[in-house]
Amino acid sequence: MKKLSNSIMLILLIAAIFFFYEEMKPIQIDAVELAKAYNTNKIEADKKYLNKVIEVRGIVRTYYQLKNGINFLELKTDSSTINFYCFFMNKQDENTASKLNQQDTIIISGMCVGMDKYKFIEGLKVEVKKIVE
Repeated sequence: MKKLSNSIMLILLIAAIFFFYEEMKPIQIDAVELAKAYNTNKIEADKKYLNKVIEVRGIVRTYYQLKNGINFLELKTDSSTINFYCFFMNKQDENTASKLNQQDTIIISGMCVGMDKYKFIEGLKVEVKKIVE
């Protein structure tokens, strides 16, 4: 009976680890595709990406240094209606981003905050937790 109980506990532990891993694994997507998703259907895109950990590959459009101390990176999109902005949660990544050039390819990992946060600028936003590449 004890062996059966231990086996069941082990199976449950493995299942919990797998579930946790799958939930925490970032959604990998290209910046252009993410912008298209929001441009096509914001409600559906929010259901799929909002407040989820994502890993985004994109091409640098420009880096903004504002006087109020909020600095951010803009990635290129194919959409003229949706801009894509990356806000940095730590100074190290912000410093790295400030040294990037237009047309550089970058991969960032962070939280998709959609289009409604940071209302001082219109567009799709991601809070960057780290620059992957």
